[in-house]
Amino acid sequence: MTPLLWGLAGLLGLLLLLLLLPRALLIRAQNRLAARLLEADGGRYGLLTRGELVVSRYRRLPGVLALTEAAVEFEGLFGESIRIATSNIAKIETGQRLSNGRRLFRLEILRLTRASGEALEFVLSPASAFAWRSHLGLWAVRERQTDAEHVAPR
Repeated sequence: MTPLLWGLAGLLGLLLLLLLLPRALLIRAQNRLAARLLEADGGRYGLLTRGELVVSRYRRLPGVLALTEAAVEFEGLFGESIRIATSNIAKIETGQRLSNGRRLFRLEILRLTRASGEALEFVLSPASAFAWRSHLGLWAVRERQTDAEHVAPR
C-alpha cells in the first residue's frame, strides 16, 4: 500500500472512532445507571430500559426509562428526573416519527400524553419499544378491567 492509502485508511479509522466512541460511552453509562437503580430497589420495576428524553428537534437526554406499578419514570444521566403517574396518562403512542415531523432511523418513539395535554417523547431501540408496547398494553387491559368492575349508581 502506498503512504497515501495508509493515510486515508488511518483518517477513516479515526473518523469512525470519533463517531462510535461517544455512543458506546453513553450506552455504558446508561447500563451503569440501570444497574445502580436495580441494586437500590430492583423489585419495584416492572420494566427498565435505556431511553432518551426528547427535549428539542435534535437534542435528546440519555438515561433509563422505568415502569413501576404506579408510574413511568425517567432518570437521566445528568440528573434529570421525570415521573408520570399512570393514572395521569391520557394517551400512549409509538412510532418512528417525532411530533415535530422528524423521522428516526432504526429507532422508535414512545409518546406519553398527560391528562393536561402535555406530551413527553422518549427514543427507544426497537426491542425496547416492543417491550414497552407489551407492558403498557397489559397495563391498559388491567385498567379497563378495574373500571369495568366498578359500578356507580346513577
